[in-house]
Amino acid sequence: MALCIGLNMSAQNDEIELFQSVFKLEKKALLVKFLSLSDTESEDFWSTYNEYEAKLSKTSNKRIQLIKKYAESYENMTDEQANALVGESFAIRMEREKLQKSYYNKLKKSHGAKRGAQFVQFERFVQNQIDNELNQSFPLIGEY
Repeated sequence: MALCIGLNMSAQNDEIELFQSVFKLEKKALLVKFLSLSDTESEDFWSTYNEYEAKLSKTSNKRIQLIKKYAESYENMTDEQANALVGESFAIRMEREKLQKSYYNKLKKSHGAKRGAQFVQFERFVQNQIDNELNQSFPLIGEY
C-alpha cells in the first residue's frame, strides 16, 4: 500500500514538473510578444527574468504544497487547519509581492520604470489567470 502511494505521489510530482516546464515556456513566449525587446535590451532583461523565475519557482512550489494540504484536509478541516492554511496563504502572497517588487526595482534600474511596470503588469495578469482557474477548480470550505 505504501509503495502504491509513493509511486502515485512520484507520478503526480512528475506531472507537476512537466506542467511547470511547459507553462514557463508558454509564459516566456507570451512575454516576448508583449515586451518586444530590442537586441540590446534582450540579453540583460532575460538574464534578470530567468533569475526571477528561478526564485518564483520556489514560491510556486510552496503554493502547490498548500493546495495539496487544502485538498487533503478539505473534508474534515478543523479550525486549526483552516487558520494554518490561511496563514500560509498570506505568507506565500507576501513572498510573491516582495519578490516582484525586488525585480521591478532591478528592471527599473536597468531598463526604466516603464519596462519594470510592464513586467509587473504581465506577472500580475498571469497570476490573476491562475488564481481564477484555481478558484473555479476548488470548492470553498464547507461547499460540499
